[in-house]
Amino acid sequence: MMPFPSARTVTSRSRSMAVPTAIAVIVGGVMLLVAFSARSDALVGASPSREGSTYRAAVPTTTSTSTTTTALPPANPAFPAKIITPFQDRPDPFVLVANGGYYLFSSQSANAFSKDIPVQFSTDLEHWGPISDALPVLPAWADGTGTWAPDVRWISGQYVMYFTALVKGQAARTECIGTATATTPAGPFTPSADVLVCQTDHRGSIDPRIFIGLTGAMWLDWKSDDNADVNGTSHTFIYAQRLSSDGLSLIGQSTVILTADQLWEGRIVEAPQMVLWNDHYWLFYSGNWYNQPYYAIGVAECAGPVGPCSKPSPKPFLASNVQGQGPGESSLFSDDNGLWMVYGPWAVQYQTNIPRPVALAHIAFDTSGPYVAAFPVIGTSPRPSPRHNGVDQTHRRTAGRR
Repeated sequence: MMPFPSARTVTSRSRSMAVPTAIAVIVGGVMLLVAFSARSDALVGASPSREGSTYRAAVPTTTSTSTTTTALPPANPAFPAKIITPFQDRPDPFVLVANGGYYLFSSQSANAFSKDIPVQFSTDLEHWGPISDALPVLPAWADGTGTWAPDVRWISGQYVMYFTALVKGQAARTECIGTATATTPAGPFTPSADVLVCQTDHRGSIDPRIFIGLTGAMWLDWKSDDNADVNGTSHTFIYAQRLSSDGLSLIGQSTVILTADQLWEGRIVEAPQMVLWNDHYWLFYSGNWYNQPYYAIGVAECAGPVGPCSKPSPKPFLASNVQGQGPGESSLFSDDNGLWMVYGPWAVQYQTNIPRPVALAHIAFDTSGPYVAAFPVIGTSPRPSPRHNGVDQTHRRTAGRR
């Protein structure tokens, strides 16, 4: 018997496809206008190519009004990101922009295993303060030997954290998703008594991520943990479901929006995050086993927050490179200089301690979708905006920014 009878039952349903169009990026509930160029072919930069190569150069193109627009240059394929926590193990990174700086949350790690949810603060994404524990007290249903994949949002006058934890008293290892609240970004967060999602028929639920739409409506995206049976054959799924206005309970039914069906993914898709660009929804996710060099980041096109989603390429959006094998576990955030992705770029060999530092990549868009762009010129490194106080303020516009 499950020790948390008020866990929500999860069912699924399907939706029909409809692809919209306009000019905005929403990530974490923040609307951001981005520079883009007109393209009629495949995704560029580090994006998948329908011609089969992972990277291609972005080139000047012409819009429908015959105005020439140059795409932001793509990142170097060998070095697509900047390592912002060198020699530290900070898996499943998540960045919250608030109070004039950046709060970096991560899973338990070799650097901070005594912390259930490690958090650090920086004003420049380079120099970090001490690590503290954002979730020092776990809920009664949690085993206490592992907490992972945090997501933190400002919702209805408080900060809400979503996290994954190992569940007590299960015959088979099971991880589920919980919530916690706090008055300050770094906590301490107080956990809710009950789990939010726990699909025991799928060996659990992990990797929570919030999508906040134009109207302020919120959805929870997560992964079913079918691959917890490491010798099994079941594929994992990514689900989406509406959240209540306080972000602490689910509404209606869940919808399967993605499954592992491409060769590079193996039987695993996980770590989802939905982004809205130009009225077009993009789902970033990771595929394959996290501790293998085949682990990579993918992108799918979606008709809306609950899909359906389709994959524009059989290749990953970002795969192993000189900076490290097995990049994945990504999340995205925006600031005054645009849209950014943090991820773990090093594969961790099973039962060994190889750090997974946090890599920071610059994400840009053309008319075909997202690609990994080169960093802005020196002097315009990522910086927070006071308009991000509390993050998740919908309809934020930054005209002319990337």
